[in-house]
Amino acid sequence: MKIAFRYMLFLCLLILPAFGMATISAGVGKTEIMPPIGTPSAGYTDRKGEGMKGIHDPLLAIALFIDNGEKKIAFCSVDHLGFTYDMVSAITQKVHSKRELADCEIYIASSHTHSGGGAYLNIPGLGESLAGVYSVDITQFYIERTVEAIFQAYQNRILAKVGIGYEKAGVLSKYRGLYPKDVTPLSDVTVIKVTTLEDAPLAVLFNYPVHPTILKSQNRLFSADFVGYTRDHLQTSLGGKMQPIYFNGAQGDILPVISNEEDLFDSCDHLAKSLAGTVKTIWDRVKAEETLQIATQKESYSFTPKATPFGLILPMDLYKTEMNLIVLNRFHAFITIPGELSCLYDKKLKEFGSTLGFTHVSIFGLTNDAHGYIILPESWQHKTMESGLSFGGESYGDITEKRAEELLKAQKP
Repeated sequence: MKIAFRYMLFLCLLILPAFGMATISAGVGKTEIMPPIGTPSAGYTDRKGEGMKGIHDPLLAIALFIDNGEKKIAFCSVDHLGFTYDMVSAITQKVHSKRELADCEIYIASSHTHSGGGAYLNIPGLGESLAGVYSVDITQFYIERTVEAIFQAYQNRILAKVGIGYEKAGVLSKYRGLYPKDVTPLSDVTVIKVTTLEDAPLAVLFNYPVHPTILKSQNRLFSADFVGYTRDHLQTSLGGKMQPIYFNGAQGDILPVISNEEDLFDSCDHLAKSLAGTVKTIWDRVKAEETLQIATQKESYSFTPKATPFGLILPMDLYKTEMNLIVLNRFHAFITIPGELSCLYDKKLKEFGSTLGFTHVSIFGLTNDAHGYIILPESWQHKTMESGLSFGGESYGDITEKRAEELLKAQKP
């Protein structure tokens, strides 16, 4: 009897580590954040607040929930110009009201499509110019639907595996900055691959920096721009049940290359096919593992808004926002930026992270806020187009860079 008991105990000790390796649970959720037809879009002042006349493709909130047994995080991409910090705070409060998610860390990334929903920017003058007349009800709708996507992702969680990989995209973007000149933007694509334990595709989070502005101000149909097309191509190539999730990067001064000026929706599809192909290449190469280390650090901060070189200023005494660092498996760093970061800072932060020993530093732009452009002091001084919506003052870009460097140093491998 004792021999049999010892044998069973020995088998259990052998089996337990194998089960212990399956420590990741993940789930995805998706909702539509399409406002009523007639609601203004956001991003082009040329529209003068005119309402959109129809729908070309759906505007979505897509969430990925990951729990490694020690940390719970939710990545959520929204087809929107840019959720404000107040909107993200409201989403976080609602998610945290669910007891099981009280400690979940939340990252809301706006795709920055200029054909998404407007009526959300409660800033006298500037808000109406960029996003049409403010509506409490429509803003609340965006918030509630995003919360629902995160709840769905939590409810849909299963045991999962995760992998991380990188590749260069083709020539899909171009630098638009007036100063400095002759800059070649980075083309880095980052992928977080999520599968079931049986290696069936569950989700892919892909990160690439470019303005989703192939569709111009004349467009009057709601659309996710090239982002929606890329998701469709990925679902075709990886499997219709998996969810692609887009996080923009340091795209403050990067425009998309337009392949067909006569048919801008065709141009969206052209860019999307190429980008989806790069994501698929990374997916096929990367091995997903059953364990995942997650380290995070948040820096909440505030600044006094300053007038742009053109005299525009936010009508508030203090602006509150945040920056986050997420490190996966010790060597993969992701910095959330609460606005539109210049690609020049992207390059500098990647180089700095490499000196610390990180495999790669990825920028999650327009994440948990979207308070304008974050540019070099020289760009601000030269009154570039981006400086017209840069509210932190001449040195804010360099301050943001130093803040990111301190976070990286605190979590270096």
